[in-house]
Amino acid sequence: MIPPVDETLGDFPKPDVVLGDPAASDWLKAAITASLKRDPVDALNDALALAEVLEGHLRDRLQLEDR
Repeated sequence: MIPPVDETLGDFPKPDVVLGDPAASDWLKAAITASLKRDPVDALNDALALAEVLEGHLRDRLQLEDR
């Protein structure tokens, strides 16, 4: 299982840990593999944008209020 992120310590999971985790989805592993070949700033910006889009989609599906 992928360890939880501890934002206070900045102790983020290493790519090899996630890539070797059988519980991690193939989609996530492919996204990590592709992202590691990109400029890290661009990859992070795109990942954060994707997270925003997916959160909005989830809120719409669950009929939750916007933040």
